[in-house]
Amino acid sequence: MKTLASYFIVILSLLSFSCGIENLPIAVQPAESRIAVASLVGPEDLVFVSLSRSFSALSADDISEISEDFIDRLLIDSALVTLSYEGFTDTLESFINISGLFATELQTFEDFQLMELTVFDSSSSEIITAQSVLQPAVEVDSVVITRRDTTENFLTDFAFAFDDPPNQENFYVIQVYQFTPPDTTASDSTDNDGLFFSNGNFLIYERILTDRGSDDDGRIRRDEIIEFTSDVDSALVVLTNIEEGYYNFLEARGRSGNLVSSLANEPVNHPSNVNNGVGYFSAHQPRGRLIVVENQEN
Repeated sequence: MKTLASYFIVILSLLSFSCGIENLPIAVQPAESRIAVASLVGPEDLVFVSLSRSFSALSADDISEISEDFIDRLLIDSALVTLSYEGFTDTLESFINISGLFATELQTFEDFQLMELTVFDSSSSEIITAQSVLQPAVEVDSVVITRRDTTENFLTDFAFAFDDPPNQENFYVIQVYQFTPPDTTASDSTDNDGLFFSNGNFLIYERILTDRGSDDDGRIRRDEIIEFTSDVDSALVVLTNIEEGYYNFLEARGRSGNLVSSLANEPVNHPSNVNNGVGYFSAHQPRGRLIVVENQEN
């Protein structure tokens, strides 16, 4: 059950890739609001698409005081969302009543199949379209997270490796999620299931990678130092094989702020494959591995 919950929260977190709050120069006029798209292929061949409204930071009096109600108004519920692939056309339905999140189960599932997204927003009569090619899943097959024998900044060693498919350029996102213990001081226990989101420290590491120009021998290996602050001795490591266009989108997003950030702002000058909208429609398959966090031996 914990693993299923982990994947579900990862889905929600990954879907924030396409969206982010950016401070625009004061001299710039607020950008026109458009439909922002994010997507992924999750467990059980489910395709998830999130829809929201982009907005300019200049439209908010104080960006640090943006309310949940304001964010909720950015999420799009009144949309007809269809996905066409391999001769099928599916209508995506609202996923467990989460605002702005739509899903469908693929009727056929093949690596490199073309997927075409169409969205009609009935509240604005806008239509957006996008295409993506389903990327094969790649899994981390070697990963170790080891707490150092020090209290300084919770420094932790993170080493991982995986097979890199040959004869092509490949692009990836690697992430580490930590779990948090239950907050016994919470006034309403239903707001805290004891797994995630304590002090906003769920996602603790992320990096985009490419084998372009690499001399790796068919393996990608990295050794990193991360900050692991949770008392829970487990972590979820997620690897996602992504297309080059989505890599470029995330790289541009990373240059302008956090790679994964909060919802729905105009991604100014960021690459996009969405016609008449913003964000990126990417058919990628995150693969997670739940591991035990080790302690450094003296």
